[in-house]
Amino acid sequence: MGCSRLLLSLAAVFDFALAITLLSLFASAYTSCFLTTLWQVGGTKGWNSDPHQRVYYYANYREPPPVPSVWDESLTKCSLCISVVTLVVWIARLSLQRGSLDVYGSLITNALYDVLLAALWTYSTTAQNSPDVSDPEHISLRPWHLERGCRDGGPRSRRACGVLSAAYGLSVVAV
Repeated sequence: MGCSRLLLSLAAVFDFALAITLLSLFASAYTSCFLTTLWQVGGTKGWNSDPHQRVYYYANYREPPPVPSVWDESLTKCSLCISVVTLVVWIARLSLQRGSLDVYGSLITNALYDVLLAALWTYSTTAQNSPDVSDPEHISLRPWHLERGCRDGGPRSRRACGVLSAAYGLSVVAV
């Protein structure tokens, strides 16, 4: 009984640390527009579509292609919301663990929480790793910061690259 309680406590501490870390990384990425910075650096170096080309489309009264989902700020918003949901689920689990006398109900509820969080984080990691095919001359099957690392981007994008790479790695762990 004591060993299982210790394992549950360690798992709860790990889940809490993961949720807080993901929340802080995505909050930092959201407020600092890191995706836009990485999109611009990758576009300048020819690794993905160039966001500056959108000006060309507007100047010539043409409809620009949609912003690739991997560079869209709504991806950061979505991942930030998922990390908030993860934290809320952690709080619900903690209160359920402390106050529940029904072992089977507690197990089923935790399993449902796990399925929900796995689905949400799977969506987030898939979206973070999605291709940029909006420019046929610069197709990128994965974001450049996940393929090339942060050194190739230069000093301008190093912080953004580090934060988003860490957020992607921890999102994979969260699945």
